Amino acid sequence: MAWVILLTVINGRSCNDNLKRHNREYKRNNNKSYSESFFLAYIATTELIKAKVPILRFREKDRFKSKQSISKSSPSSSNVEFDLNINNTVGIRNTFLLKSYANADVRVRPLILVIKKWARHHQINDASKGTLSSYTLVLMVLHYLQILNEPVLPSLQRDHPDCFDPLLEIDSVPERSTHVPPYISRNESSLGELFLGFLRYYSTQFRYLLSVVVLTFLCPASSSLVLCFWLRGGSSWNQHVMSVREATAFLKDKSWANKLIGVEEPFDGKNVARAVYEKAKFNAIKAQFAESYQNLLAKMDLNSILPVKTIMEHESQKR
Repeated sequence: MAWVILLTVINGRSCNDNLKRHNREYKRNNNKSYSESFFLAYIATTELIKAKVPILRFREKDRFKSKQSISKSSPSSSNVEFDLNINNTVGIRNTFLLKSYANADVRVRPLILVIKKWARHHQINDASKGTLSSYTLVLMVLHYLQILNEPVLPSLQRDHPDCFDPLLEIDSVPERSTHVPPYISRNESSLGELFLGFLRYYSTQFRYLLSVVVLTFLCPASSSLVLCFWLRGGSSWNQHVMSVREATAFLKDKSWANKLIGVEEPFDGKNVARAVYEKAKFNAIKAQFAESYQNLLAKMDLNSILPVKTIMEHESQKR
């Protein structure tokens, strides 16, 4: 859940600056901040997650318990959680984008689910430990499904700029992917074939130090020493090609500097794989892709790289 506040300027201060100033004054006069005063009868616990975009996590009280039960010092929880961030508009945009891609083909959701389970099992799905975040993995899957000879997915940003333009007012971002017309792919590959192809692509074909995973536009095949990109010219987009050496001049952002894997966030251009900067972790990720690809290719059995039965039993125990 995102709370969007327009940052207007009052007396030379932005709305954000004024909120901070009033919160300091309130705390000085009342010995507690706004957030410490915040209380809702249906909230059992709150947790502040300190991240680049701070998140306030709530856990709801069990509404089906009696009032007497709720009034106890340790209120019962219904285990319903929701996260609240402020002004993370990129999250609103990419949520709609990912939902639209997931609805574009019935194979997308299960393929992403299996790949995330595989990555977590092999301990390469934890950005806090220098590996790949779940969001990074999702973008890697979508990119792969776009660059096939017979694509499973189109480029939604290219085909539907009215819905996915980064400059689109946040209030104009559709809530449902029904605004995007259905896409019919001529690719008839099975889930197993797509998973194997995903492992092959990122273990033998993708040039990590010369390439960037992008969704925005699809570039024609080119040599590994050039970078294909698009720039807006008036109301249209124009394709440009430059050498990787020239392109480095554009990589001013810290999220790209000295990072070993490049995966572009579709709306703000940041590198969502910036957690991977240690050579050892980078090599471990590549090695796992290669090992899993060879094992799956040789045995053609998902259990050779992922203990499916054990995972299913574990998931059923959590319910």
